[in-house]
Amino acid sequence: MSGHLTIGEFATATWLSTKALRLYDEKGLLTPDATDPHTGYRRYSRAQVETARLITLLRRLDMPLDQVREVVGRDPGERAALIARHREREAEQHARRQSLARYLEGALDAGSLTGQGQSAVAAYEVSLREVPAVALLTATRHTAAKDLPDVIREQAARLVALAEDRGGVAGRLSVIYHGQVGWESDGPVEVCVPIGDPERAHRIEPAHRELFTRVRREDVQFPGILAAFDAVQLRAAHLGLTPAGPPREVYVPVADEEVPRCDVALPLSGPVT
Repeated sequence: MSGHLTIGEFATATWLSTKALRLYDEKGLLTPDATDPHTGYRRYSRAQVETARLITLLRRLDMPLDQVREVVGRDPGERAALIARHREREAEQHARRQSLARYLEGALDAGSLTGQGQSAVAAYEVSLREVPAVALLTATRHTAAKDLPDVIREQAARLVALAEDRGGVAGRLSVIYHGQVGWESDGPVEVCVPIGDPERAHRIEPAHRELFTRVRREDVQFPGILAAFDAVQLRAAHLGLTPAGPPREVYVPVADEEVPRCDVALPLSGPVT
């Protein structure tokens, strides 16, 4: 046993508490090299120090245990890529929190969380347009705000591939919000790709009028985009128009932009003129 470290010695060498080491043992994340069958004392090898320090630093990144287990279980060459993806997700979450803080500051300054009087809402120019009937491939999913971009990308890619032998993509991707999407609400949302062959569509979106406003690329992410939704809904109320369905985002893809611009639109009841 001379080549082993006690749990206390190992804790000191790895910046982990003995409580954390016992937890990681229970979770199967960092199992002692040897355990005395009579006393239950845990012994760790010096070779385990490297792994334990990696776990310590990953936890200081607020990485969940399941993700830590995935990183530790990969080859050294793959670990950096997993950590980079975690860092990117954390950066996205930080950006969303910053955006929410700015949204709240503006709303509270205006004295309203419903869009009334908010400068961010007033900045949107809302117009009316006619939309022809379109054949759609669709996918409906429940998702919270933090996973929404990934869900849209994944389902859009799947539907675009499915459209290849159904007349091809024949218009702009849209996302219809059948329920609220936030940190504590999960929609559902319906991802829609228009196709050229109506006979092989999942459904036909009828012709309709809609109010819409263009959203800048930097404002597309939640919660900044909420002001655009408020703008079209307030405009409909101001004009005495009745919505014919849930609001939606209609994307305007730009090849060199990771986050595309979009229109926020609200369909209206009544005949198309």
